Amino acid sequence: MRTENLKVQIERLDTTRVRLEIEIPSEDVNAALAETCESLRTQVSIPGFRKGRVPVAILKSRFPEYVNSEAVRYLIAPAYEDAIYNERLNPLTQPTFTPPLNELQVKENEPFTFSATVDIRPNISLPNYDQLVTDKNPVNVPREDVDAYITRLQAQSATYEPLDVERPVQEKDCVRIDWECLLDGNRVDAESRQDVDIELGVGTIHEKLEQALIGMEIGNTNNVDIEFPQEHSVAELAGKSAQYEITLHAITQKHLPLLDDEFAKDLGYENYSQLFGLIWNNLVEEETSLQVDKQKAELLEQLIEKTEIAIPDPLVDQYVQQTLQNVKQQLTNEHRSPEDAGIDMDTLPDELRRDVIQQTKQSWIFETIAEKEGIFVSDDELEYEIRRAAEQQNRDAQKYASLLKSSNRLEDFRGQLQHEKIYQFLINRASAKQSLIIT
Repeated sequence: MRTENLKVQIERLDTTRVRLEIEIPSEDVNAALAETCESLRTQVSIPGFRKGRVPVAILKSRFPEYVNSEAVRYLIAPAYEDAIYNERLNPLTQPTFTPPLNELQVKENEPFTFSATVDIRPNISLPNYDQLVTDKNPVNVPREDVDAYITRLQAQSATYEPLDVERPVQEKDCVRIDWECLLDGNRVDAESRQDVDIELGVGTIHEKLEQALIGMEIGNTNNVDIEFPQEHSVAELAGKSAQYEITLHAITQKHLPLLDDEFAKDLGYENYSQLFGLIWNNLVEEETSLQVDKQKAELLEQLIEKTEIAIPDPLVDQYVQQTLQNVKQQLTNEHRSPEDAGIDMDTLPDELRRDVIQQTKQSWIFETIAEKEGIFVSDDELEYEIRRAAEQQNRDAQKYASLLKSSNRLEDFRGQLQHEKIYQFLINRASAKQSLIIT
């Protein structure tokens, strides 16, 4: 039921909380009572009256609490929503009504008054953008970095030929070996290898494997035990001890290809010049991306530091409690304890509180910048970026767009694009960080 001619008075209790005093005119109260009684008529049977023909006065006298509570329900929700809309408020939490809903009373031919207290997003005063400082120096990739990258490609393209020698393995030799990883006597395929060419002394394999190889004769086998840390990439071996059985097939000689056009062609390039240029461009793009990420982090940190924002406690508490509940439920579903999952339940609430405060501040600051500067993502921009993202993933653009829509991620994608535009705006408006020059 929509209400008209509302009277609303706003009392600001603090920067994030307001109390709305809302008065609904008597004609709307009478309409709510009439609607309640009309609905009740169709549901009740009273001796002496046909169903649907019970007089209103009888209904009110027989079911006063029901008539009152239903009329309150008809009135209060739309009145509150209209007041919020008309006053352009952004509620963050559910309202608290005074008196409580079960104590509110409506009277025929009289206005209905109640108050609602609610947390709202505060007004945010942004700092001047030129107060923000970030590194704007042009990205520079030295030639030496390109040479080092190509040298790594050269090493990856190396070939190894067995040497006709009869001597034990020495430090810095190249060798061809098998190794079999055994855990409690069972082979671990993910950690076992055959006919592997290894250069000793460059850290390619575990130090204990290298030590076991030194002094071995061709055709011989050696065993070594290795303890793995808890964070080892192969989950099967994490925090455990495994035995390695190493077999030496040959001592080899490493041959590096010449860095010429043939080398470039083997890698799929037209010539060495093209290889060098494209690698240089790729390294510049990588460094540029790293610089932009650093700029974003710097500017966001400064924005949050320079902008005073109070986050309502109920909003933070609600997030923390809901997240804790989700974590506990997930652990129960997985039949794991917090210790098994590496979670400290004593410190987790404070960590969650810090996270939600940081995330909320960023969200509100960016919303304020977008509104103030008119930074939004049009449908045409959204369509273009969807096509571009689909091309990067070798996917059909229409199918990708349909996937975003069907999984309710389209607006999230638009939000990410808006954030990128806001970051670019801030980078452009920020002052350049001055480099320290010592003379």
